Amino acid sequence: MTLSTNPVERRLQFSGVLIILGLLVEALCLAWRGPLAFLVSLGLGGLLLFAGMVLFLFSLVSSPRPGN
Repeated sequence: MTLSTNPVERRLQFSGVLIILGLLVEALCLAWRGPLAFLVSLGLGGLLLFAGMVLFLFSLVSSPRPGN
């Protein structure tokens, strides 16, 4: 996978990677079923998902308008 040279597209790609990593962590914690699985899922998986969503929304809001 190659990253785009456009800064907005690069941020969108990075936010997608964060969301996918968060979903993978939560899926692994569902399969793990250990005593700390809930805490890892909530802590690491939730943090990655939240960071990906915030970065996605921030990149949409801060993108330059076409007419300007």
